[in-house]
Amino acid sequence: MDVWRITVATLRRWYIFLPLLALTAGAVQVVGAGVAPEYEVAGTALITPGSAPAPVPNPYGGEQQANVAVAIVLNSAEMRARAQAEGFLPSYEVSGQSRSTIMTVTVRGGDADQAMATAGFVFGLAVEELEARQSAAGIPAAAQYGLDVLAAPSLMAVVYDGKLQVQAVTGLLGASAALLVAVLFDDIVGLFRRRRARRRARAEARSTPAVEELPEWSEGAQPPVDPRRDRDHAHA
Repeated sequence: MDVWRITVATLRRWYIFLPLLALTAGAVQVVGAGVAPEYEVAGTALITPGSAPAPVPNPYGGEQQANVAVAIVLNSAEMRARAQAEGFLPSYEVSGQSRSTIMTVTVRGGDADQAMATAGFVFGLAVEELEARQSAAGIPAAAQYGLDVLAAPSLMAVVYDGKLQVQAVTGLLGASAALLVAVLFDDIVGLFRRRRARRRARAEARSTPAVEELPEWSEGAQPPVDPRRDRDHAHA
């Protein structure tokens, strides 16, 4: 079936297509309202130098290198699993730029309070990582790099990433179904009408009596005479 026939069938069965399309619009709204929002929380911290000179080389190198190294450790699967095991969200991201000592922690989750608690927990993991690695290298606490929270974790945005996608899929499927139902109904009605027309034609053909064909002769000519009638007249 080509596009023109589909269009004509849909317009002819508008009383089926439009109500189904309205139901689809309602379903889109219901599905969109059912999509739970996600809360995005972010916090910023700074790697700070120690207050005393270190007697041995720092295992991190400089402060900028320490920022990048700590971010890599915190983004590892091991640290995410630890956060999840302690009741926090593993869906966090730690970004530490290569030429900066600023570290940003971003968390997204379905609960704003849990997301903020997760960001605070990640900052705590950063402090723990710094202390453990530098202490293991023999650097005293006064000479160790530290972490200073510049901006405490706070709610930045409410995100509905999946809402538009879900609504678009629902609308497309609903509109396609409405179109299909309207076209199929038009085909069924057309098939029923054709069958009914054929039955009516057969019934009319059976009810019409057959007309006996009469012999034809030209104008002015006598009709043929039955020879038996001539013999009957001769005997009489």
